[in-house]
Amino acid sequence: SFLQSSRMTPSLASIHLAAAHVQTGAKVCNVGAGGRFGYSVSSDALEAHKVELTPIPANATLDSNGVELLDVSDALRAEGITEATFDVSCREHRLAVGRVLMASAQQRFGSHKRIIHVGDTSKVSGGAVYGEPTVRDTGSTAGVRNAHYAAHMDKYLPGIAKINGREGKYAGAEIFINEYWRMNGEDWEREKLDHQMIVGNVAASKAAALNMWVALTPGGVKQSPLVVADTSTIKLSCAKDGTVATVPVNFPGLSDTLTLLRAAGAEGIRWLWRPKMRFGEVLMFSTTSTPHTAVWLDGESEARRVSAEIRLFVMGDERKDDVQSAGDGQTATPSLSRIALSIAAPVVAAAALCTLIVSRRR
Repeated sequence: SFLQSSRMTPSLASIHLAAAHVQTGAKVCNVGAGGRFGYSVSSDALEAHKVELTPIPANATLDSNGVELLDVSDALRAEGITEATFDVSCREHRLAVGRVLMASAQQRFGSHKRIIHVGDTSKVSGGAVYGEPTVRDTGSTAGVRNAHYAAHMDKYLPGIAKINGREGKYAGAEIFINEYWRMNGEDWEREKLDHQMIVGNVAASKAAALNMWVALTPGGVKQSPLVVADTSTIKLSCAKDGTVATVPVNFPGLSDTLTLLRAAGAEGIRWLWRPKMRFGEVLMFSTTSTPHTAVWLDGESEARRVSAEIRLFVMGDERKDDVQSAGDGQTATPSLSRIALSIAAPVVAAAALCTLIVSRRR
């Protein structure tokens, strides 16, 4: 079921935002830093700021706020995934988490939509397979990704277009899908998707490309929680000195981007979070329009945080003509009605669940 938000005084946290000199096209990302998978943003490109955190309202929606809260703990338990058993190094555990997240998205959007995994940088830096989420563990020193301390969006379409000398959401979606087809095309063709279908959906709706971030920390998240910007409190722009800057992230075989939230444009943003987020609770937010980041909580000591995230397409019937007729820069976004999530039956059991018990490191 959808979770009820806690009633409490907003907490203070340190957040990292792009400095004034960071503009679209700046080269500020480092791949494979510190022996870990993934990439990081150069420290001289970021500024630390204090912000208040507000618990996510119980009525928050993707359409209005850019985020929703879900709970998949029962479905994880049916797969054998609990606080005592989850092992970040076990692929079968990671795949089980991925299946549960994809099943919850399917139930959220209904049978008329198709839920498709979007393999991301974890495929080129980590060797992930279809349906396998990216796992982050702040207690690990190598291999597994760390928390990402920079407010960003993964696929801001106007920024992707601009960094490639084009304009508009549709152009950004085309570039995004062209690049990601190189590592996902075989999987997407097996799912009977074509290029035009994906581009049309992603350009038409901010809910067509989603991140699902699940807390997997034994005892709940005590430090480095994920926070998201309430999209009703920010106007996104990648113009010079705008609110965001899209920068390149170049892996071997993948030319990717990251869109950083600039400190100059962050005033007045309401930052939402789930206090003391429990094992199996999920933040679902837009890949293309919801800024998000890990933050450092004031007054809390260092503590291990384990999480997993998966990117998904929510596919309908939108195609090029439908999208461009609505206007390339201001495409129509379908209203998203709230559907209660309740996974009563287990999803398909993992083929071979590892039995190694994860130690409760803190």
